[in-house]
Amino acid sequence: MREKSNLAEKPIDDEQVASQVLAIAFRQFSEASAKLEERYATLRTEVETLRSQLREKDLAMKRSEKLATLGEAAAAIAHEVRNPLGAIKLCISLLKEDVADRPEALDLAEQIDRSINSLDGVVSNILQFSKHKKLSMGPVNINSLIREQLALLMPRATGQARATLDLSGAPYLNGNEHTLRQVFYNLFLNAMQTTKQCGTLDIRSFSPKNGGLVVLVKDDGPGIAPAIMDRLFEPFVTTRNEGTGLGLAIVKQILDQHNAKISVRNDQGAEFRIEFPALGCD
Repeated sequence: MREKSNLAEKPIDDEQVASQVLAIAFRQFSEASAKLEERYATLRTEVETLRSQLREKDLAMKRSEKLATLGEAAAAIAHEVRNPLGAIKLCISLLKEDVADRPEALDLAEQIDRSINSLDGVVSNILQFSKHKKLSMGPVNINSLIREQLALLMPRATGQARATLDLSGAPYLNGNEHTLRQVFYNLFLNAMQTTKQCGTLDIRSFSPKNGGLVVLVKDDGPGIAPAIMDRLFEPFVTTRNEGTGLGLAIVKQILDQHNAKISVRNDQGAEFRIEFPALGCD
């Protein structure tokens, strides 16, 4: 007959077991709660991001619709102005021939002719802004184009304006050479006018890590007024008394057609930043 063990079995403590089970359950609940809170925070961030994107897209859509309507109206007005303007220009050219031997009358005719040319330029800008034709694209050497447009503009400066160049980026990109000339000419001319042709224009280009090309155009003028900073690339917004405010709107339109981005900030003057996609990218 087996001998009974002298060691008595310890009785099960129900309270201790319940405490352990409760501790395990609480730990699991805490872990689940932490995961839920983390997930909720992630979802909240994603929702805020989506809301922000929707707001931006909604604003962009409204802006696009407004600009389309504005462009159509402006084009209709421009066509109505251009027809009589052409007739006036022809009459002035005939008048200049008739008064060629009368200096005072000829000077007056020349002033009228210059005013007509200025108005014709406004009409041309309006018509260009209203166009949405697809551009033909090909390889363009931006650095060479920048030098060309700067060389074209600088001799016309009447003050002490000067320019510095630091073009180190890979210059080739996919674009339309004719319209890109207009982009940089407008930006350079705008900078010269802002500084009253007595300031410095700094132009830099570089290639970011993700490819493409970044061009910075900076002047040392008074900068952009905060009141119009967000509307600077809209049509008919200008910082000067003269001009139509279409120059930067056309620049933005052309760059949009190139899938390029343009932004501006104040940094002891105005600095425009243009980001072109890599060669061959849509």
